Formats: sequence, C-alpha cells, structure tokens
Amino acid sequence: MFDKDYRLVGKHAIYVKFLNAYTRNLDKDAKVAGLFANAVDVYMIAPLIGVAYNIRSPVDTSSDESLNILAGQIVKRQEQFDTVYRLVMLSEKSVDLSADERIERAFKTDELPEKVAVNMDLFHEYMRGGVEWLYEQVNEGAILPEDYLEKIKTIVESYATDFELSQTDRDADFT
Repeated sequence: MFDKDYRLVGKHAIYVKFLNAYTRNLDKDAKVAGLFANAVDVYMIAPLIGVAYNIRSPVDTSSDESLNILAGQIVKRQEQFDTVYRLVMLSEKSVDLSADERIERAFKTDELPEKVAVNMDLFHEYMRGGVEWLYEQVNEGAILPEDYLEKIKTIVESYATDFELSQTDRDADFT
C-alpha cells in the first residue's frame, strides 16, 4: 500500500510545504512554520488528526502547486504507515460498518486491490483534512517563529482537552 510516491496538489501541497522545515532548504524566503522535519512526517500524522476530528477533504485543484513525497521516504516508514492506515480504518465511522466489518477492512483486505483503492482514497481524504486542520491551527495569527511554537503548545493542550487526556497522560508523553 505504501510503496510508491505520493503527490499532493493544490492547497494541500502549499500547506504541507508550510508545515515542514525542509521547505526552507529549498527556498530561503518561503514562509515556513517548519514544525515537521519533512513532508513525509506530515503525511503520516495528518490522517490521524483528520480521523480524530472527523475532517475529510477532497483533492484540491485550485492551484498548480504540487509536492511529491518520494517512495523511498514512505517505504522507510512502511511499518508506521501500515499502523496509521489500520488505525484510520478502525476509527473511521462515516460508513455504517459494524466493529467486525471495520476490523476486516483494516486487516483483511490488503490483497484485494479494489478494496485497498477505496480505503486508500478514504485514508487520503482524512490526511488532507488533517493537513487543513494543522495549517489553520498553526497559521492563524502567527507571524514570528516563536508564534508557531506557541501554536503547537496550544494544539497539544486542545487535543488533550478534546480527547479528555489527564495531566498524567500528557506528562508521560513528554518524558
């Protein structure tokens, strides 16, 4: 499933470029939050945010902007991507499936190309939704680099509140 290049287009390409630090290496004048080391990191975390907040987004073709995430970067993280994919398939509830059907979708359809294609489309809708959510949360009102760091703190605190994580749980994540 995660063994080839992935191409982002339109606003999602713009947003991922903004979120990842590698963009600064390519364009010293680009406005970049640089919260993720590179685009593949955004590609991995965004679907989890999308499914957590139930945000899906279609492919955007409003601009000619594009960004390729190379297969080599994805394949290096194949195990993590498989885990993220399975979590999204298990958590996603836009389709009325029983728990057993969600388990089957997450773990037993890997050899069925037509089902994998449908599931990957769903995965990418959540990924684009997560990218939009991250971009909006980080970019809103931020001007200076330290503003972006403050935004991350706010995002973590909001996430903890939204998903009822205790202070102990939050502290454990940062030790």
